[in-house]
Order: sequence, then structure tokens, then C-alpha cells
Amino acid sequence: MKSNNLAAPLLWAALYFVFGFVSHALNGSFVATGYIWLPAGITVSALLLTPTARWFPLLVLLFAAQILLGWLEHRELWRMALFCLDEIGVAAVAVWLVRRAPFPMEGLFFVRGLLMVGVGASVVSGLFGAAWFTATQGTPFWPTLRVWALSDLVGMLIMTPVLASWSQFRATRSGGIARTEFLLGLASFIAVIATGYLAFDSDLDRVIFDIDFSTTYLPLFFIALVALLWGGRGGALSVAVLSLMAFVYNSLGRGPFVELVRLNSSNALLELQIYLAVASLLSLLISALKTTREQLHEDVARWKSNVELALTVSRQLVYSIDPEKKTIAWSGDVQSLLGLSPDKLATLDNALKLVHPLDLHRLRQRWLEEESGDSDEAREDLPFRLLLADGRTVVATDMSRSLRDPDGSLVMVAGTWHFNSADLAQGRSEK
Repeated sequence: MKSNNLAAPLLWAALYFVFGFVSHALNGSFVATGYIWLPAGITVSALLLTPTARWFPLLVLLFAAQILLGWLEHRELWRMALFCLDEIGVAAVAVWLVRRAPFPMEGLFFVRGLLMVGVGASVVSGLFGAAWFTATQGTPFWPTLRVWALSDLVGMLIMTPVLASWSQFRATRSGGIARTEFLLGLASFIAVIATGYLAFDSDLDRVIFDIDFSTTYLPLFFIALVALLWGGRGGALSVAVLSLMAFVYNSLGRGPFVELVRLNSSNALLELQIYLAVASLLSLLISALKTTREQLHEDVARWKSNVELALTVSRQLVYSIDPEKKTIAWSGDVQSLLGLSPDKLATLDNALKLVHPLDLHRLRQRWLEEESGDSDEAREDLPFRLLLADGRTVVATDMSRSLRDPDGSLVMVAGTWHFNSADLAQGRSEK
């Protein structure tokens, strides 16, 4: 096995071990399953970003990281081996099934794929784990399943978007986020940290507003702004930062969720897990919709460039006329063919000024006559002459059709001006 093929699996295994250690530290002592399990997101990210043909060394190293983690926690190695088969094995099967689906893992498809993997793997893994602990230690089945599945799902929702988005980051020389959007996104990201502190470790909300739990909604608003301004990478990063702050403060016995526990018998970590799951899903959906919209705009821009290039090569101009406003919109290389910018030909009167006086009436009647003697289906192409600003006279052919309301009123005229290469060359030689 080449060393460069082991570099990425070793890095994933190291991340798995580190976040597993952090999860155990944040959980504190537990009997059956912990309330926080961030390595679930590491596992799914590694499997999604690694080609299936290279899974074997990755799975072996992830197993080794979990065994080492269990050894440091003084747990039985055979129990850790079963845990690996349950957690990592089930996640591998879920990711393999989703990757077989005929849709790309981006945009809304990525959100759907992540939810399919997250819900499927967490529930199946939780079923096996809860059944095992019920049979061997007599723990209640449903509470164990609930905690196990939720901790895995939230770990995937928090970690996978961050790792999946930033591992595919490529620096670009130009383009990217505009300066205003970057600064607004930076301010929103700082606001996520500030409102996270306000919600979990400050008494200002109680002193000033006389509220406690409601301030937890403020970070969600700024996470949405970060996702809108910075995209998926920024949104995922802000969710990860908020999660880190919330987990740390919660482990120290601070924050509104701890206060809720004092009022009822719920678990603070479970309440916090659901809160962070909502934050992650909010960021994922906003960034996915933003990515879909940007992709649509890119496709439209690419299509427009292709059409403009085709029109330029074929020496054609395409236009559409609004008869009511007397405006005309052009597509094609107007500057090269007519010697004027499209802005100077934006009105119907300016466009008709270029037409030879002997052809002006025919073209105007063809475009704007309310009642035409010939139907659009029988309308023939119209050759006419243009007098350009530089003194050239060129011949063009108008091919147009009109759209009318049922009452016969004119709604729109669309057509093409075609220029012959020989006519253009002749026109250039005439003075």
C-alpha cells in the first residue's frame, strides 16, 4: 500500500479518535450509551469523501481508532469490536446504498442523501445497540434506542457538512464572495458567537430583557444569515462553533437547557441535541437552496454565452419587440454588425433610424401593423437595407413572427436579422 494512499485514512482515524475522546469528556459518566457521539459524523464524512475502492484501509484504521479509544477508557476490547461493527459497519452499508443512487451529492440532493444516511444508520445502529444492552445489562430498550440514535444523528448533522464542504475547498484567483457579502457574513459569524455567549453563559438576557430560554433563537437567525452570505461552508462552520460552545457550557452546568432540567425531568443533553439538529438542518437547507439557485444562474449564463457565440458566428441578431412600450431587446454581437451598442438601439425608433428610407415603411408595417394581409405562417422573409453610422450600406434579411391576443391586438414581435458575409464585405468596401 502506497504511503499517499494511507495519508487520508490516517487523518480520518486521527479525527475519529480526537472527537471520540472529546465526546466522552463532554458526556461524563454513562452506563449504556453517551448523549454525544461526534465520531459518527467523522465516519460518514470519511466514507462519503473516499472512493469505495479505497474503503478497506479506511475502515481498518477507523476500527483501530475506536479500539484504541476503548482501551484508554478501560473498556473490554471485545465490546469495542462489537461497537465498531455496529457503528462503523452500519454507516458503511448506509453510505454505500446512498452512493448507488443516480443523483449527485450536492445541493438539495446532498441534504437528502445525508438525511437518508443519518436517519437510516442511526436507527439501525441504535436498534442493535439497544437490543445488546437490554440483553446483557438489563437497560430499558426504548430510552437507550432514543439516546443512541439521536446522538449519532446529531453527530452526523454537525460534523459531516463541515468536513464535506471544507475538504472540497479550492482557492480561486478571482470571483468568490463579494466584499460586502464577506463583511456582512463576518459580522453575522461574530454575532453567532456573541449571541451564543449571551444565550448560554451570560446573565444579560435576564437582567435586561427578563428572559432566559428565548435568547437561544438568536444564534439560529445569524446562522441563517451566514449560510445566505457565505454559503454552505460558512453555515456549517457557524453550526460547528455554536455546537462547541453549547456542549462546553452545558458540560459546565450553564445555559438555559440546564435550567429546563431543574424544572422538569428531561435531560439537558437531549434537549441540546435537538436544538443543534434544528440549527444544522436550517443551515443545510438554506445553503442547499442557495447552491441550487447559483447553479441555475450559472447554467443560464452559460446558455446565454453559447447562444451569443452561435449568433456571432452565424452573423445573426435576435430581437424581441414590446409594441406597447416601443422597446426592443437584442441578442448577438450588435456592436460588430451594426457599429452601435445595444443600449443605443433599445427603442424601436432608434432601430428604425438605421433602415434605408425606401425600406422603412415596409419594415415598420411588418412589425407594427395591427391587421396584416398575410398570416404569420405564410409570411415571407423580408430583405431590406441598413444605413450604418460609418456610411456603410448593408443588406439584411428579417425573419419575424408576431404574437397576438385573441382579440387581435399585438402582444410581441420576435425575429432575426441575418447578414450575408458577402454583403458585409461589400458594405465595408463602399464609402
